[in-house]
This record gives sequence, structure tokens and C-alpha cells, in this order.
Amino acid sequence: MKTEQIQETVDLLKALGEFNRLSLVYKLCECQTPQNAMCLCDCCNVDSSVVSRHLKTLTQSGVLTFNKKGREKTYSLDRANVAKELRALADKIESNT
Repeated sequence: MKTEQIQETVDLLKALGEFNRLSLVYKLCECQTPQNAMCLCDCCNVDSSVVSRHLKTLTQSGVLTFNKKGREKTYSLDRANVAKELRALADKIESNT
């Protein structure tokens, strides 16, 4: 496995490895439409500025994507990317090679 592929997996796992960030991911799993930061504050017991920082981390690691219209950003779970990365890790764990 290439070093940059390993680093991408590390970044993903770091992003998912924090309670509030994983709570945001679970919340977005339930959503059919993109959500703004204020709508996502309900799932965490932290203020909106902390949620915004978590959303930035999740976006930088490829867990989320965002769209910006004017001053508002809406976030979506990048389901395909996250599933692909986690599936690749699981496949590697299960294989004997």
C-alpha cells in the first residue's frame, strides 16, 4: 500500500475518532438533504463555533462535502468516499496478504 493511501486512511480515522465529529457523521447519515451548521448543532452538546470547526475537519479529511450559497454553507456526507475508504481497510484486515 502506498504511503499517501495510508495517510488518507489515517486522516479519515482521525476525523472519525472524535465523539462530536462522529456524532455529526451519524446525524448526516439520517439526512436526505444537505444541512447547515446550525441544524447540526442539535446532535452535539457544544456551541456552533465548535461544530463549525468539526465540520471543517471532516471536510478536509474527505468525510463531508459542502456547497456555499452566499454566506451559508451546507454539508453532506460523502458516502461513497467514506464507504470506499473504510471498505478498503476492512478488506485489507480480512485478507491474508
